[in-house]
Amino acid sequence: MNIGKIQPQATEIEAFLLGSIIKSQVSYDLVSALLRPEHFYKEEHSLIYKACVELITENTPIDYLTVCQQLKKNNQLEFVGGGYFVVSLTNEISTTANIETHAAIIVEKYLLRETIRLGTEMIKKAYEDSTDCFDLIDWSGTEINNMLNVIESKQAKKLEQLSKEVLDDCFKALTEDKPTGVPISIHNLQKQTNGWRKGNLVILAARPAMGKTAVALDYAYYPATKGMPVGFFSLEMTGKELAGRLMSKESYISSQKINNNLVNTDELTALRKDCLTFKDLPLYIDDTPALSIQRLRSKALRMKREFGIEMLIIDYLQLMDGISAKDNREQEISKISRGLKKLAKELDIPIIALSQLSRQVEMRSDKKPQLSDLRDSGAIEQDADMVVFLLRPEYYGIEQYLYGDSPIDTKGLMVHIIAKFRGGVTGEVRNRWIGETTSIADWDKPMIINDLPPIQNNTNFLDDKPF
Repeated sequence: MNIGKIQPQATEIEAFLLGSIIKSQVSYDLVSALLRPEHFYKEEHSLIYKACVELITENTPIDYLTVCQQLKKNNQLEFVGGGYFVVSLTNEISTTANIETHAAIIVEKYLLRETIRLGTEMIKKAYEDSTDCFDLIDWSGTEINNMLNVIESKQAKKLEQLSKEVLDDCFKALTEDKPTGVPISIHNLQKQTNGWRKGNLVILAARPAMGKTAVALDYAYYPATKGMPVGFFSLEMTGKELAGRLMSKESYISSQKINNNLVNTDELTALRKDCLTFKDLPLYIDDTPALSIQRLRSKALRMKREFGIEMLIIDYLQLMDGISAKDNREQEISKISRGLKKLAKELDIPIIALSQLSRQVEMRSDKKPQLSDLRDSGAIEQDADMVVFLLRPEYYGIEQYLYGDSPIDTKGLMVHIIAKFRGGVTGEVRNRWIGETTSIADWDKPMIINDLPPIQNNTNFLDDKPF
């Protein structure tokens, strides 16, 4: 959109900065983490800075002669104004002070130009009949976040600073008796992992009917009860179905009865009472189907900004949409898993992504999953910081399971198999599976589905609002 105004620019500062870099390579070292060739307004300046970047990449010192030689090699020397223009950049340079401030101004002008470009593109797309409103909003959100990443990119830290941060974490864990990661309800799994760690991508994988969603819900619900905000993206089940499962877990009433609206009066009263425990619980469920990694990232950033989420769970990875229609499914899943790992580091929270396993698992007599069973892409294993498999031997009719050196009865048994763990040791952890409520518990503390006590003449229970 042409509104008759010159775009934001600072060409004199660009020239001054380039002259400083050519005169002293120290200047480049000070601004290289912030400044990129596309940040320059004048194309000539952009090409000169790009030549400097290429020289550093090739371990070649920066000076007037090497810059000219690199531009000549790129067939760009005459375009930028020849050797005379390059040397003229250094003529007025008497000091390299304030070079970082100059770089910040150049980036600021670039961001203003990008804002104009984005606004213009949004207006253009909004006028098109084929444009989906929500896709446009998600696209613009992603573009804005990409712009912000220009100024919020992480800088390198000294080892001394990082070691102090490690000591601080250890001290807090010791003095406050708190795990360093997001806590887990299964105590043995908590001991094995010390909680879900910030910046980690955890893959929770199993064959269908093993209880992935139930376990993921438990992972989300437990820290939420401790006051830690958790985001849950459900691409398979509706939010109401998930809520029904959590109500079953709290009330000990069969999840099948709840989700099929088969509860009696006593059970309904108990459910309404248990709903009170969900009041102000910081668990946020998004059941938007077929999310792309870009749209999920946009939603996750919003959750982080609005609710301060400390963990994110995705159910499940294979139901996410690919980035490009040209990619095959393996390439799509690879890009999705890399995107999730990047998002975990960006938000500095653990992300747990559920994943399906191939049918190869059921070809084995013990039905134990292996890393090679991860469906659609080997990139999932590569990108994950931890891979956890779920196995319920009882489902396959297996009566005895070798846990450690001892065979144990498989009735109500679920096994967490930690097949990969960058931050610790692998191994197996057993827990209890409660089929009636589709929930889990510690192995030594089985939950029992009890008959509810009769209510005391509460004929007006439908008039009472839980909230």
